Formats: sequence, C-alpha cells, structure tokens
Amino acid sequence: MGGIQLCLAGASIGNGNRGVEALGRSVLDVIDTEAPGSRLSAFDDGWGVRPDNSGRYRRADVEFVGVRLSRRWHRSESWAQIRVAQRLGVLGNPAATRIAHADAVLDISGGDSFTDLYGRSRLRAVSAPKEAALRVGRPLVLLPQTYGPFDTPDGRQRAERLVRSAALAYARDAASYERLLELAGSAADFSRLRSGVDVAFALEPRRPMNGVVEQIEELTDGPIAGVNISGLLRDDAAVGRFGLAGNYISTMTDLVHALVDTGARVLLVPHVHVPGGGGESDVAAIEAVLARLPDGVSARITVVPAELDAAELKWCIGQCDWFVGSRMHATIGALSSRVPACGYAYSDKTRGVFETCGMGDHVVDARTVSGAAAVEAMTASFAIRADVKPKLDARVPKVVRQARGQMIDILADVRAWKSGRALGAIA
Repeated sequence: MGGIQLCLAGASIGNGNRGVEALGRSVLDVIDTEAPGSRLSAFDDGWGVRPDNSGRYRRADVEFVGVRLSRRWHRSESWAQIRVAQRLGVLGNPAATRIAHADAVLDISGGDSFTDLYGRSRLRAVSAPKEAALRVGRPLVLLPQTYGPFDTPDGRQRAERLVRSAALAYARDAASYERLLELAGSAADFSRLRSGVDVAFALEPRRPMNGVVEQIEELTDGPIAGVNISGLLRDDAAVGRFGLAGNYISTMTDLVHALVDTGARVLLVPHVHVPGGGGESDVAAIEAVLARLPDGVSARITVVPAELDAAELKWCIGQCDWFVGSRMHATIGALSSRVPACGYAYSDKTRGVFETCGMGDHVVDARTVSGAAAVEAMTASFAIRADVKPKLDARVPKVVRQARGQMIDILADVRAWKSGRALGAIA
C-alpha cells in the first residue's frame, strides 16, 4: 500500500464554503487512512504553498497550493503563469511542478460547478486544473460530481473534450451519470465511466468546542428542526438568475415561524460564510430572516456559529430531529447522519442526491413553489420525520460505505497506473 503523489482540485478547504470543504476533507480523510505515506497537494485560492497544520492527517503529507484565475498573470498562482511554465518545461512554478510529478490529478469541481450555469468565467476556473493535468499527460480523475447543465455550445464542447480526455470519471447520482454518458459519447470506455455518490457522505463529524455542544444539548423542550438559509438566494437577483418562484427570504421566514408554532426549537445552520457577512454569506440571509420575526419566535431560535468547520457543522446537524436547507451539502450532512431532511432546491442537483437515499419526495423546488405552498410542503416533511427515520437507518449506511469504497477503488487504480498499467483517455 505504498504512498502516491496526488493533486486535488475543486475542493478548496478554507474559502468559507463548508460544502466544498466537506468534499475536500472527505477525500483527505480517506487518503490519510487508506494510502499512508502519500503526498497530497490540495489546490485552493490562497497564496503560495502552505503545509497543513491541523494535525488531522497523521499518515499522509498534506499541503495547500494557491491557484487562481488572476489578472496578475505574473504571480505563480495565476493559471496563465502555470500554463506558461508547463509549455516551457520550467518546473519552478509550485503548481506546475506538483502536477508534473503527480501520479494523478483528482478534480471534483466544487461538486456542482462543472457547468456553464454560473457563467463563462466560473467554467474557465473550474476547467483550468483539468486542462493543466491533460497538458502534461497526467491522469485526470473526475471525482463524483454533477455534470452540467451546459446551455452554450462552447460550454458543452469544453465539457465533452475534458470528459473524454480523463482517465476516470464518476458521477454522484443517476441523473448526472446519464449526462456523463452523453458527454463521453458512444466511443467511450464505459468501464471508466462510473456511477458513484457524493464523497461528503463519508465526512466524519467532529464534536465542536467553545460551548456549542452545551448550547445545543440544552434544547430539550421540543424537537430540534435544523434550517439552512442560503445567502445565494437572498436577494432579488436570484429570482432571475435561478428562476425562483418567489421571494426566498419571505418563504424561509414563514417556514421558521411555522416550525416554532409546532413547538419545535429551530437551529439555524449557516453553511457558507463570507468574511464580513456580505455577498453569498448564509449569515446575511439568517440575519434577514431574524429581522422579520417577532421576539416570541426568536426566543426559540439558536444560531450555530459560522466559524465552525464542515465536520463540526455536521455534528451539529446530526443532533437535529429534522433538517431543511437550500445548500445541498448542508442537507447531505443531515442525510449522511440519518437525520430526516428536506431540500428547498434551486437546481436539479438536489433531487439526484436525495434519490441516492430514497428521499426524492422530500425535495421542494424553489423554482416552481414558494410562499405558503412551499412552507406547507416543507412542514409536511417535518410532520412525517418519524416515519422517514427507519428508511434512512436502512439505506444510509450503504451509501456511506459506497462513498468510502469509491475512493478506495480510485486509489487502487492510481497505484496500478503508477506501476505501469497501460492508460489512455476514456474516448
């Protein structure tokens, strides 16, 4: 079980998005356990090369390497500078050097960002590490993720080229697997196109410090309803951008009020935290909801600190009796903890992941329903939480094992490539 050299892209640990962090931590946890002696360079949007000082990884050497689309092309972190270094064969560039020496480049695209839904610039950034691996002939592994939608000819052509050039490609749900097969085309080696599950199902929860545990354990006078309110959907621009059916903040405010009216204690869980609370920060969305609620309702609400990491947030979510969220990885934190959950979704990706656990009926589409109708659908999910729990108890352990098993299979493939097994593109 010798060590291997890997690069991990599309799962930045420290950018404030706990869902993306959950992806990265889940991959690192398995590598540390299953591939002792390995070296993993995790790409993020920081500066320079930084060793991991968390103490979490005792058997693998983990470091973080800054990469980014940047107008400061002269910086070593710039993908333009990395591209030049690769073409000139100059290995002084940190990222270029690590890619050149890697036994494989693992890429997860933030779980759901391999699409042109978020614009051309985002797709360029997501494609950059994939293209960098292929440029120097390193095996590219597309970890379990969503593929598409691709609504522009350029976006689809780019996706087809990258998928067909990869060594392995996993989808994280059945719908994405069908789209992966379409992108790969009929000439593909279908043994290397695999249906998987979101790697975050394998994330190990960690008990938080700083009094958070005691705060949650004191919530004994009623069921705990966890609620994630997404900052991505909080302003009017989201209505046009994602085709929302109505005002998201008003709907979530009414939902929290309705849950409190049932006798529940509400635990608000931010899953994306932007410094200062602006932009897409869930903290700003939570504050917008709290500002609309009367004092009597607010007294039954507890807000989880935004500074907790993904594993700590998963522990908090695991204490709930039911959970609802619009950040998909917040709901994965619930499902993987066998907590009955509901997704208030703005894209098709959520239903695909919920169906992995047999929970497709517990997804409410924010593009078709809002206001009182959405609140009714979500509170109906809350009402049958006790009926849902046995289903999760039966199905989720298998999904968690699959999340770990697919990573173990990937590591076995990488070791085989390293030992000389012939390898080509998927198509």
